[in-house]
Order: sequence, then structure tokens, then C-alpha cells
Amino acid sequence: MSKKIFTLLLLAVFMLAQFSIASAVAVAGDASITALPDFSSGANVDLDWAATGMAAGTKNILVWGRLNAAVPVAYDWNDCQLIATIIGTSDASGTFTYDYTTTVNLAALSSGDIVEFTLSVDDQTCATADVPAIDSVMGSNYVDDDGMDGDYFNPPSLNIADFDSTPVSCNTFEMWAVVSDKTTVPAGDAYSGFDSWNPSTTGTFAPAPIGADAALFSWVFTFPSTASGAWILGFNPTDAAGNEWSLSTFRDGAAPVNVVGADELEDCADFSDTAGHAYEVYIRYLADLGLISGFADGTFGPDNNLTRAEASTLFEIANGYDTTTLPTSAPAGCDFTDVSASDWFAGWVWQACADGFMNGVGGGLFDPNNLLTRGQVVTIFNNIYEMGGGTGDYLDFANGNALSQDWTDWENPYLREAAWTDVSVGAYYAIPVLRAYGIGVAEGTSATTFSPDQAATRGEFAKMLYRAISQQ
Repeated sequence: MSKKIFTLLLLAVFMLAQFSIASAVAVAGDASITALPDFSSGANVDLDWAATGMAAGTKNILVWGRLNAAVPVAYDWNDCQLIATIIGTSDASGTFTYDYTTTVNLAALSSGDIVEFTLSVDDQTCATADVPAIDSVMGSNYVDDDGMDGDYFNPPSLNIADFDSTPVSCNTFEMWAVVSDKTTVPAGDAYSGFDSWNPSTTGTFAPAPIGADAALFSWVFTFPSTASGAWILGFNPTDAAGNEWSLSTFRDGAAPVNVVGADELEDCADFSDTAGHAYEVYIRYLADLGLISGFADGTFGPDNNLTRAEASTLFEIANGYDTTTLPTSAPAGCDFTDVSASDWFAGWVWQACADGFMNGVGGGLFDPNNLLTRGQVVTIFNNIYEMGGGTGDYLDFANGNALSQDWTDWENPYLREAAWTDVSVGAYYAIPVLRAYGIGVAEGTSATTFSPDQAATRGEFAKMLYRAISQQ
């Protein structure tokens, strides 16, 4: 072989090698993930991206995903997706929806999985592009593929034939609901948390704005005097990963049952000292139902403390009793030395004791004139649950109230949880406090305190009773 021919062959080999090396190396450019949600559903996730300093010509921005593992596995082109094709510019940015369902290794994610992402800039598409280094991770995302659980409640009523269509008692009321994103999540798995109630209304008048932004939805509404026609409230809660709770609606029956009625436009019972009070809506609505009453001077005393005798009366009125049906002497086990037949509260105390709702304080005493604490109130509600409900009216579990199935349905974990600093594990009211707060019947006095030994006010009791006998 001549020297000239050998030289030409070497030159050709060199040029082919150079071309091969150049085509296998990703083109110049730096791409990064600028925003990535902490959680996503098992379907997809939106990520924000940016690329700078890209070489001239045509470039592809590629996103690569893989499951997080104790020992990282290599990225797979089957899990690569094309974000954008860039022509003739050095900088670009945007938002891309990475679709898990179209990948090979990420198509069947489950809650608790962690997906890792990285980006690359290449003149090739996914199938022939350079695979990123195994240690390249620009961001990660937890998968929360579980929906939420919870329940919603209508104002108290004895009409349960078709409760979602039952009229309200008077023109001002509360409809409420409570949900949780963690009731179906296995222990140790991450979950995204509540996001929005997504409320909607249908009516022949402009409804009041709904601004619930927490896991307990409370919507207080007053029908205007001009209200007419169908009225429906609906909401479709979502968690932060985009999972939905099933659509829930109030008064969703067909006309005429969802049409605003004349009785619903009547003002609720009123008192001279409740206007603008935090518990006004509960006090007035329950008074309209005849479950609570005020004083002879026209006041209700929402900030007055509640006595044990008064509480026995209010519980048994909700249970369907009146002065003509109460016992006239102490039933077995309820003969308290500080309760005489001549006392106005005697029959109420005896009935509450006989039903197992309220017990004595020891030493043969009921202590009727002592104040009832917040811990005692929720304990009485818990006693009613443990007894299987009352014998009639609003405490009868056949009415499907919040005290029935829901009181413990979500107990482990509860729909709402709080780290109370003043509720010890061994206290008699510990479980009742957790249950009452968990389902939404009771609130704390702060983010960390329940104040179980604090005397309950008449207004506080009205709210707890309203919520406890609200209908599913």
C-alpha cells in the first residue's frame, strides 16, 4: 500500500470517529426543573422547566422519570418524555405535564411511591438520546393516589324520608361537612392534605359567598325574603394531589322538593342578646325547633355557664321528653340525695340518669347546680353513642345523626386530629374529646388546647348540640 493511500485511509477513519463522537453527545444547554409539586396523583404531574445557553439549531428538552430506590437504577428511555423542541434560540421555559400512564416503568404507581426527575438537552428524541447519569436528580415527587373520606350534614330535622330534600326549619342555618385525606392511607405513607371544597350553588337569587378553606366546611346561610325556586348547594372536595371526593349536594331532589318554601323564609326564633354572637345561628335554629329556650326577660344568655341540671333538661328534650312524660320518682340507681321531687329539674335529672346519659358525681350526689365542663359535655355525647342513641326524636339513631355511625367511623384515624396539650391519655374525657373534635361536633379553644375543665357556656352547648344532631 502506498504512503498516499494509507494517509487517506487514516484521515477517513479519523473523520468518521469524530462524526460518531459528535452525534452521541448531547448538544450544549442547561435545563432545570424550576418548580415541582410535593405531591401528585398517580396519573400525572405538572413541572415547570427552564433551559439556557442552548446551542444553535434544533434541540429537544427531555424529562426522565424513575422510581426512587435505596439503590438507584438507571434511567430508562421508556420513561422519557419530550418536553419541547426548540429551534434557533438559546433560552426557553414553560410548564410540562409528565404523564405517568404513558410510561413503561411508572404506569402503575401507588400511594407512597416517590418519583425522581431530571432533564436533558439533546439533538435526539427519547429513544436515541443520551441517558442521564444515574446520580442525576433535579427533583422528586410523592404520589398520593388515595381519595378523601368524610361526611356532610344537613340542619337538624325529624323529616328523614328524603333528607337531602328536606326543608330547613327557618331562614338561617348551617350546613357543614368534614373530610380527611389520610383515613385510607396506610401508616407511614405520605399524603397531600386537603386543598379545596370547590363549592357551587344553584338558585334563583345570588347566594352568599362561600369561603371555606379548611378541612371542616361550615356554611351559614340566610334565605333572603325574595328567595324562590330551586336551591341547591354542592361541593366536590379535592386534595392537594388532585384526587376528588365524590360530589355531594344539599337539597338535590327534583322539584318541587328542592324549591324554597314559605316556612323557610320565616325568621328563626330570636333573643335580645344573640344578634352578632358567634353562636347565634345555632341558638336561634334550635330554639325554632323547641329544643332550647331563653329567659323570661327575652334573653338567652349565650355567655352564661350551663348547669348540670340545665344540661339534663336540654338532652332529654332532644330525646323527645316533656314534663308530661318524665318520671315522677327516682328510677333505680338514680336516687340522688341532692335532687328532690319538688325541684323543677328532678324529672329531667332522673330521666338523663335512667337513659345512661348523665351519672352522679359520687357520694350519692348529682350536683345539679354545679357547672358543666366542656369535657363533661362531650362525654355525655359519647355516652349517648355508647348507649346506642336515645329513645326518640333528635337523639334517635334512626334519624342518622352525626352521633350515630360517624361518631367513630373515622376513629382510626379521625377525620380531624389535634395535639391537645391539656387532654391527658388517661382522662375520662380523652376519647370523647377526640371523637367530638374528630367528627366536627366540638372545637378547641386554641390550636393546642381543648380546655376540658372549663365551664361550658350555653352558646357553646347550642353549637355542639346542633352539630351532634345534624342529619347525614
